[in-house]
Amino acid sequence: MKILAIGDIHGSVAKVQKIVELIHNKNVDLILITGDLTEFGDVREAEEVLNSLKGFKILAVPGNMDSEAVLQLLEKKGISLHGKKEKISKYTFIGFGGGLEDNAGNFLSNEKKIKKTLRELMQGEKNIILLTHLPPFNTSIDKSSNGMSIGSKAVKEILEKTQPIVHLCGHAHSSFGEEKIGKIISINIGAVKEGRTVLLELGEELKWKELLI
Repeated sequence: MKILAIGDIHGSVAKVQKIVELIHNKNVDLILITGDLTEFGDVREAEEVLNSLKGFKILAVPGNMDSEAVLQLLEKKGISLHGKKEKISKYTFIGFGGGLEDNAGNFLSNEKKIKKTLRELMQGEKNIILLTHLPPFNTSIDKSSNGMSIGSKAVKEILEKTQPIVHLCGHAHSSFGEEKIGKIISINIGAVKEGRTVLLELGEELKWKELLI
């Protein structure tokens, strides 16, 4: 299965359109969106982003800069993975979006809710692909531009205990790359706004590469 992972778009529709050109003839099976489709939660902005991806199977979570209206749009289109799971082939995709309360943004949750929701969703599941907006706390992939950790302790604990096949996240634009947590990798896929996206291939082993826009 080939997966295009994009996030932190912040309304950059032109760059999303360039991504579609980049993946032409690459036989992408699924697009995963790690949140922040918009800059300030404007649902019209989110609609434009999604319209640029017509024709693809999409699953998405909102980011901290999105809004409840953006989540409702994802729900209406049947592509929301926030607090949900969806099975495709032999894989179970599980997601949780938004940022942490008392931080910047419109769509925020607390660590307790993140942990409880993900733990319940992942119970008894196998071959999990985990999608969150927030990266795991205090890792190489959760650093803001000033070096502060802006990730989630709950996400990190869930990864340590459940060991999904792979974890995909965003939020920290300056911390593109991967972090090994136990036997699995967590990938901060970078920001579309800044010209980055990731193409993954799931098979006997996980392969991924950066696509520069």
